[in-house]
Amino acid sequence: MENNNHPQEQGFALIEMIVALVIMAIVGLMAWRGMDAMIRGRETIDRRANLDASYFQLVNQFERDCQESLRRDEIAPLFSAGNASAISSLAAGAKNIWWVRRYRADNQDAWMIVGYGMAPAGLQRLTSRPLLRRSDAGTLWASISRDPDLISTELLVSVEVPMIVRQAFQVQTSVISGAGGNGISASGTGAGIGIGIGIASPTAGNTPISNVYPDPQGVTMQWWIKDQALPISRSCLMGGAL
Repeated sequence: MENNNHPQEQGFALIEMIVALVIMAIVGLMAWRGMDAMIRGRETIDRRANLDASYFQLVNQFERDCQESLRRDEIAPLFSAGNASAISSLAAGAKNIWWVRRYRADNQDAWMIVGYGMAPAGLQRLTSRPLLRRSDAGTLWASISRDPDLISTELLVSVEVPMIVRQAFQVQTSVISGAGGNGISASGTGAGIGIGIGIASPTAGNTPISNVYPDPQGVTMQWWIKDQALPISRSCLMGGAL
């Protein structure tokens, strides 16, 4: 029987197979790169969504804290007559701003101390536990008022936003027909400069800043996101102005 498989035909078949394998490899590589791009795109979208959710949570929490804040005349009775005049319903340092707010815990009225400040990890919202006894609130508030930049071990971080690298605020008071203000700008490194009426620039790490204000009427907060030129800005009427 005659064999029709010539060497040149066998060589041509081998070339066809190699070309087919190369084409399949190229198609597989393109498919893999396309899948990788889809996965990376999905991760970017999810990461952005999580960041936006953290900013939304921060803004909502700030507005709630501000609206539930206490007036100075509600806090002053906790202190002696000699110290009451030096107690404010708001305390501010080079890095942190604090106030006392109403809080509902287990169907009981309580107070809670809340603060917003810069740390190496970014912006943090710190809170005390719900304070059912006013005397406990007075003790902790007196300590925070003396040095707003000294973080008590009794305070917990409830919100942390690492992408925020700087914070600034302005407190509106009733000095002149509800006008007036004080400002602080703080960075993620904890270094800040006090500006405005009634604020002194710190010369040392934990130097207290004067924080005896008339009842605050409102607060404007600004938070700068890393690599973004414009800040997140929110203004709120405080509880004493409602």
